[in-house]
Amino acid sequence: MAESWDQRFYTPEMMARLAHLVSQFHLQKGAKILDIGAGTGGIIALLLKAVGPEGAIWAIDYAEEMVKIGREKFRNNGQVLFECAAVESLPFEKGFFDQVVCFGAFPHFEDKPKALKEINRVLKVHGTLIIAHALSSQEIKNHHQNCGPVSQDLLPEGAQMKEMLENTGFRLSRLIDRPKCYLCEGIKVFC
Repeated sequence: MAESWDQRFYTPEMMARLAHLVSQFHLQKGAKILDIGAGTGGIIALLLKAVGPEGAIWAIDYAEEMVKIGREKFRNNGQVLFECAAVESLPFEKGFFDQVVCFGAFPHFEDKPKALKEINRVLKVHGTLIIAHALSSQEIKNHHQNCGPVSQDLLPEGAQMKEMLENTGFRLSRLIDRPKCYLCEGIKVFC
């Protein structure tokens, strides 16, 4: 699906919605951002705009073809580095990132608590984790029910997400779950 991913998903209408969504991430100028499940880099231009010329984006995805396309798209941008990696085993030092963004990928993590622990490890204390989608949790559930292999890939319910974050060293600071928008923000409070 990598070859047609951008054309199928990142339409002009979707990009306008995503620009609004990313503006709500409250990314800091000059920040080091980890984009988990970055795919082909669909939101990277928006992340770059938010962090400015002093910031940097490390984009990871488990799918090698997605990473290959992303690398090609951003080959001339020194602020972006793509790597093929699994979220449960991130190739970064402890406390390296200011903020972590996970757009459109969290339901697909096989071991969500393990993924959150690993995200916590690479995030600075008081750094933020953003889990976001262009659909609500119910819309994702409805969509995935018709998609065979991902039919069980869901977002945890609000209370379950809060507990999962707290058990992995985060404090839930925001949870927005409404039509065409899911935004969960956790702040790292301990390792």
